[in-house]
Amino acid sequence: MKRPPDSLFARSALLIAVLIVASQLTTAFLFVYWVQRPRLQVMVELAESHLHSVRTAMALLPEAKRAVYLQQMSDDDHLHLQIKTPALSVSDSARPLVVTTFLQEFEQRLQPNERAIYQSAPEQAIWVQIYVDGRPYWVMFSAEPFSTDLTDHWVGLAIFMALLAMVGGFVIHHTLNQPLQRLSDVVSRIGKGQRTDPIKEAGPKEIVAFIHALNRMNADLKQMEADRALMLAGISHDLRTPVTRIQLALEMIGGDFDRALKNRVLANLAEIEGGLKQCLDFACDAADEPVQRADLNDLARLCAAGYQDNGHPVALDLCEEAEALVRPFAIERLLKNLLDNAIKYANQGITIVTARRSGQLCLSVLDRGAGIAETEIDKLRRPFARADLSRGGSVGYGLGLAIVDKIVETHQARIDFLQRDGGGLEVRITFNG
Repeated sequence: MKRPPDSLFARSALLIAVLIVASQLTTAFLFVYWVQRPRLQVMVELAESHLHSVRTAMALLPEAKRAVYLQQMSDDDHLHLQIKTPALSVSDSARPLVVTTFLQEFEQRLQPNERAIYQSAPEQAIWVQIYVDGRPYWVMFSAEPFSTDLTDHWVGLAIFMALLAMVGGFVIHHTLNQPLQRLSDVVSRIGKGQRTDPIKEAGPKEIVAFIHALNRMNADLKQMEADRALMLAGISHDLRTPVTRIQLALEMIGGDFDRALKNRVLANLAEIEGGLKQCLDFACDAADEPVQRADLNDLARLCAAGYQDNGHPVALDLCEEAEALVRPFAIERLLKNLLDNAIKYANQGITIVTARRSGQLCLSVLDRGAGIAETEIDKLRRPFARADLSRGGSVGYGLGLAIVDKIVETHQARIDFLQRDGGGLEVRITFNG
């Protein structure tokens, strides 16, 4: 069984075309049954009446006056009488359907020795041969009432109906496609954990009801995310104080205390503090920072210098001009999270790149690690999702890419995870405008 068209436009156009054809066929049937048949019946009766008048007049007139009567009748455009046999070719193929129907009814009312013939050229006419006193005469009726026939225009009518169906399909497509496309985009973004502004509630009432429910769900998710961020911020802030106290106490312990054990405890505390800092960064809303024009090259150099001072090889590959309207502290946090991930999972071939591609400014962090499988990317962008062993083990708190994602969304930018030739990963941020 043939599948229906996939697009809304094609389905709408096809449905409208079917409805138009069905309505036209129904209208044509009703027109023929209720209008055309009664009209043809009246025309048959009128033709029969004219023919009877001609027969009667010719029979009553003396032979001398019949010529005058013939002359007067020959001057009539719609009813003509002559003795001479007209040059006619009998062809049913040239008959319009309405003429055929008329002749079938009219011939039944003729006398046994009379006949009717249709003439299509040079003008449309119906010739009837009659006999008066045994002498043949030809009566011509104009066929102009039959000149318009549906079969002569069916191609143009079909094209017109197809165009009408396409116009109707386009109107329906345009009316429904825009709100549906907006809904599709919003649902896709919500499914990826992003939050959107409320959608304008416009369109058919069914779509408005769906948009209203979607806006309410989006608002609830925003509120839940805000509550979670507030909780994380509070817990992280409260835990940093005892962690700092423990670190200070360990630094003050002297004597025979196991130095190796002390260093392991300090390292664990440093890891906890780093996790708490990530929680605070995740809870922080980058949108609160004002937008200003900044040089991404300067931000890249600043971040790279901090890591280089700590012994991490971070290279730079910067374009000549990289100014953009951004939130500088948010971009700095973004770079640090990407560099932390690159160091944690690769620690080789780490490079910060700025470039202009197709008129858009791009900021990238590259490494030569194991990369990320495409099936894992969406999962790792969610809060508290951690990489598996393919990227070096399940370590960290799983907030790095979630923080990056929030900052990218705040800047209305695009993030891409690209596998590098020769191995490794490129995380590319593309800024609009």
